[in-house]
Amino acid sequence: MTVVLVAAVADNGVIGSGNAMPWHLPEDLRHFKQVTSGHPMVMGRKTFDAIGRVLPGRQTVVVTRDPAWSVHGVLTASDVPSALVLAGELADDGEVMIAGGGTVYSQTIDLADRLEITHVHRVVEGDARFPDIDLGVWEAVRTEPRDGFTWMTYRRRRVSDLSGLLVSMRPERRPGEYAFVTVGPDEGVPTGLTPVATVHEPEGTTLVVPLQQAQTCGLPLDFRCAWIVLRVHSDLAAVGLTAAVATALADDGIACNVIAGFHHDHLFVPIDRADGAVAALEALAHTRGAERSGT
Repeated sequence: MTVVLVAAVADNGVIGSGNAMPWHLPEDLRHFKQVTSGHPMVMGRKTFDAIGRVLPGRQTVVVTRDPAWSVHGVLTASDVPSALVLAGELADDGEVMIAGGGTVYSQTIDLADRLEITHVHRVVEGDARFPDIDLGVWEAVRTEPRDGFTWMTYRRRRVSDLSGLLVSMRPERRPGEYAFVTVGPDEGVPTGLTPVATVHEPEGTTLVVPLQQAQTCGLPLDFRCAWIVLRVHSDLAAVGLTAAVATALADDGIACNVIAGFHHDHLFVPIDRADGAVAALEALAHTRGAERSGT
């Protein structure tokens, strides 16, 4: 899953006032539609109420603590992590758009891979703000000036320093149980399977699939496991991350299979050790952070 924050932000960081946008920019509204169309969107209840309608071409997931709240065509989640999981399952290309408001942005910017920001060149009063964009973390890769505002795309800077990687990593356990299965070199993916990871080898193809799917297809289970996404934005040439993670887990007696993706690493650990694995990785990040700060 690729998390993208989309926002229009005044020069002083304000994004809203009294549950409404403090400007009306038709050209930017068209830009917002272009950027978000075809992708699931996550937003807070107040943001949805401010929009006032279901936006076509985008499945909306609204974060609300009110279990009785519902709107036809809109999915709901009780918190941001649940909303991200739900939206991720809906994303055909893996991209999930975060559309506000300020609280939702603040809870997701550390998870984001990209920011699509309209910098509105005004200073306005408001009660909702976008989190600070730290240029040590984010790199501007596209700038398009318009009349009174600028469209900018930011991508998270890739980190190659091992200590920096370990401090920044955020392990997240995905819900459910998974299994490693294999199919022959001349076989395709069996009908009914939706792999979360695939490794092709001359001897055959290894698939990581939801456990229930594997059982339904009657496939032998080579390894039943939990799936942990290691959210760490690393340069693919970075050295030592996998070894450091595997060593930390091995010190706690936890077996681990690692598949490195372009955006994140993916860990598969025994189902009964999943919580311990997350705790060990969080402790590793905390320890390296303390070492870097000298405390």
